[in-house]
Amino acid sequence: KKHMDGYRPALLKGAQQGWPCMGWTKEVLRERFGWVDAKLEPKVEGRGNSTAYRDLDEVSPKHRLNVSEYLRVEEGMKNVYVVSILPQAMAWEVGHPSVLLCGSRKHIVDRRSDPPYKLGAHEYPHEKGHNWMTHIFELNLWIATGRTRSQFHYDKEWNVNCLLSGRKRWVFINPFDYDEDIPWARGQNFKRDDPLNNRWTDWWYLNPDSVDLIVQNKLRSMDYYELIQEAGDCIFIPYAMLHQVEKLDEGLQVAASWMFLPETIYDEKACSQAPLTEDLPLAVMDTLFMYTGKGIIPQGYNDPLYFVRGLEEGMRKRRLRHLTESFLAEELSKDDAILATVPDRKRRIKAMHRLLSSYAEDPAKGLAVRELSRVPLRVWCKPAAEGDPEGPLPCDVGEEYHFCDDDEFRRMEEAVQRQLARQAEAGAALGREAPEPSAAPPRVWAPRVAASRRQEL
Repeated sequence: KKHMDGYRPALLKGAQQGWPCMGWTKEVLRERFGWVDAKLEPKVEGRGNSTAYRDLDEVSPKHRLNVSEYLRVEEGMKNVYVVSILPQAMAWEVGHPSVLLCGSRKHIVDRRSDPPYKLGAHEYPHEKGHNWMTHIFELNLWIATGRTRSQFHYDKEWNVNCLLSGRKRWVFINPFDYDEDIPWARGQNFKRDDPLNNRWTDWWYLNPDSVDLIVQNKLRSMDYYELIQEAGDCIFIPYAMLHQVEKLDEGLQVAASWMFLPETIYDEKACSQAPLTEDLPLAVMDTLFMYTGKGIIPQGYNDPLYFVRGLEEGMRKRRLRHLTESFLAEELSKDDAILATVPDRKRRIKAMHRLLSSYAEDPAKGLAVRELSRVPLRVWCKPAAEGDPEGPLPCDVGEEYHFCDDDEFRRMEEAVQRQLARQAEAGAALGREAPEPSAAPPRVWAPRVAASRRQEL
């Protein structure tokens, strides 16, 4: 109520204390996770500034190193920062605070409805029916020594950022209060009256190291939140809220973060079945694009749900009764997709068709239209990433996506069941029964700054 519905950031003090990730020193990272491949970005964020990538291009033209190589070459001297995806092997050692469970997997705010929006059916159900398991879209890993600093920007999703070592300062500005006064870099991607349909992320060309209050005079009167984050703390960041973050010390900083849809709602009925007495490992949350530590580093690729819908529409237009290898090849080879250019594309497409067909009633014929939903979304992530027509990030050129297989998913489910069993053995009652959600919570917020004051700005 206070932070999601009230649109306020939150500081969860010590939320990661007691988890193994709090012991991730350089030595531990090298020894246990040095094999993990990571995507690299500049430490001092330079959106729209190609010169920010000079050090990075020198260290790794592909913008990719494994953790061990990164720690060897970085040592605080280069403008190079791990801004990557957290692999499953590391996610088992990070906690998911139980207070962040109970995002419904049955109901969701329908962004296609007119603001202030109505409820709709959740489009990403859990494979095992855990309607209390908040659906995570992306897990991120951050590693650096020396100084790091972001620009003022917003993300389209709710964010949770957990600092595992180091110290950071965060500053937040509510865009619903000041969107007309903010000189957006991309030009009004933020839609104050329909924010679930923000066109994309946006930022403010503002140098936090040297703010010119003559040029940026409107900043003088803007209200803001400021939070200091210490090792073990997690910060909840409301979707579309402008934020800027900087590291306050020169030592090692490691952080894990994750995103979930702004359409997500609290579901008290589902919460009555949730394991709330202990925090779950972050790895058991069925993140849409999981990462094994090798292959495509899945950040920003085509949503598998939309990929499947595109397949279905194409099959119906062609009047195809089953998904053929030739039609799949067409869909995977558009524009700049990985599978449009790699030398072994025919072999990879054939193997992918065989994988998808294994979920059909008759694998020899392939998937019928009605059978497309039988394939788990975690499997559809593979063709969605490798066939993304926008092409790969520099770090992923020629790579394959390795999805969460059945063995790993079984391990995840076993961990959930063990925790539910411990809760039952301890005599902890599940939550009281509650009615289904019947109305959408606030996702549009009126400006909290009086119109007269905005005119003064």
